[in-house]
Amino acid sequence: MPLIVFPAILLSAATCRKSMDAPPAYNGPQISANLSVRQLRNMHFTGGFEKIMAEYVISGIVVANDSSDNFYKTIVLQDSTAGITIRLDGTGLYGSYPVGRQLFIRLKDLWLGDYAGMIQLGGGVDRSDPQYPEVIPIPQPLFSRHIVAGTFHHLLHPIPTTIEQLNDSLQSCLVCISDVEIQASDTGKTYADVWNRLSANRTVISCSGTRVSLRTSGFAGFAGLRTPRGNGAVTGIYSVFRNEKQLMIRDTSDIRMGGLRCAASGIKLLMTEDFESPPADSLSPARGWKSFSEAGDVVYRNKTTQGNRYAEISAFASGQNTVISWLVSPPVDLSGSANEQLSFITKDGFDNGATLQVLVSTGYDGSNTPWKAKWIPLKALIAKGSLNSLATSWVASGNISLDSYKGTVCIAFRYEGADPSKIFDRRTTTFQMDNIRILGN
Repeated sequence: MPLIVFPAILLSAATCRKSMDAPPAYNGPQISANLSVRQLRNMHFTGGFEKIMAEYVISGIVVANDSSDNFYKTIVLQDSTAGITIRLDGTGLYGSYPVGRQLFIRLKDLWLGDYAGMIQLGGGVDRSDPQYPEVIPIPQPLFSRHIVAGTFHHLLHPIPTTIEQLNDSLQSCLVCISDVEIQASDTGKTYADVWNRLSANRTVISCSGTRVSLRTSGFAGFAGLRTPRGNGAVTGIYSVFRNEKQLMIRDTSDIRMGGLRCAASGIKLLMTEDFESPPADSLSPARGWKSFSEAGDVVYRNKTTQGNRYAEISAFASGQNTVISWLVSPPVDLSGSANEQLSFITKDGFDNGATLQVLVSTGYDGSNTPWKAKWIPLKALIAKGSLNSLATSWVASGNISLDSYKGTVCIAFRYEGADPSKIFDRRTTTFQMDNIRILGN
């Protein structure tokens, strides 16, 4: 008897293992869209309400939700054709419907309407005030009937546009507008009235003078933060309120304004150095600048090529095992400005591994030992890779933000190289620099 049952048990166990070893792959929900978001929006007539009676399904990617409480009981869905705002009677929606998740919406028995021109999808119509009927949110018990959640981490890039190009076809779409800033009278204000929980509009203005409102709820998690003073880009959901164009951001990471403001009159030249004042081919530093050797007794020189003067440093022919040289700017006062940016240009030659760093310090006291102060490296593009000769063209550093530094700062260029007897240990790259500027608003 045991000889008969035992193989059967083994067979059964092996069969179970086999079925558990190969689970079916998950390919998302077994549902597909048969209507685009654009086609859904086209069903609506401004000022009316339309109940959807057919078995339509739309699909899209979540581009906004209530994660920061700037979108209340709302998610925004976008496909390749358009976007739609969906009202949902629930909180913490971002947990189930995070940005980047694909959703399928079963539309049968849902309603289309608009609030002051902004098209919305909801679960019914509230007509308690005959003058201002509105779409009401989909009740939470009906979420699973109408919403089928799909896969995560879909990347949907914002649509690049301008304030002039904003129109109803972009309603509820994630857009990005560049070369804009908060108008001067609204900079440094809180995004909304966080104390009284009141929404507020701040004006975003382009360099050509066109405007759009930045709308923020008083309940938004960032309502009490202050608007930036610079120029840059705003990413957000485009909406309307009657004839007013509005943008609503998801959080403050949607605003990147580290640039200088549009108006030329608002730009201050805080420091400039083109090395034209010192004698050519001399060791005299530019006016107010200081040149020091930390190791190796090599300092920066003022050089001239084809009438252009610049600073140059190299460990070549020094015969020193270590060369560390500093060129330090005069103090620059940032207390009366904002959005400060450092820029310069460099060339390299005979590159064999020496380095040039640009540093900033708020604590350098002007002594002859700058290396004893605290310096912070700045990210900059610095010329490199010219192996057999000097480069023929200058490399721009890019605009290096100093906006996070307050008070008085100094800028330093720190060179490190070597010229020992062993040729394989030599690092004698030549660096040239010119047109050093700090601008601010």
